[in-house]
Amino acid sequence: MAEPLLWLEALAGLKALFDLFEGAPDYYERLRAHMRESDTINESKRVAETFSTYSDEEVRAILRRIDGCRNRFIAQGGGADRAQCLCSIFDEIRAGNGGTLPLVDDWARMYRQLNCDRNHRSS
Repeated sequence: MAEPLLWLEALAGLKALFDLFEGAPDYYERLRAHMRESDTINESKRVAETFSTYSDEEVRAILRRIDGCRNRFIAQGGGADRAQCLCSIFDEIRAGNGGTLPLVDDWARMYRQLNCDRNHRSS
């Protein structure tokens, strides 16, 4: 079972990446803000229990993908590439969950807003 702190990092990291997609200037500032939000903290605890089949290593794999996207954002900076990278994370999570995106945090809204179902090409 993945620890709530790992889930907190993953939830806050995805939110911070999404904030960059929407034009926020500083990933680490947004990451710190999301890690202090009570709703994100509470959601990380709920997710750790609800999705207890996820191991620490599986959540760390999500964190590595988040870091990879953050690095691509810095190197390339394009909006379409940002959406594609974020969608690839959500698509990997969805595939690992039997084809549906888990009901976690704000993931469904982010997925829809990024148009992942229509605009994502496998990378």
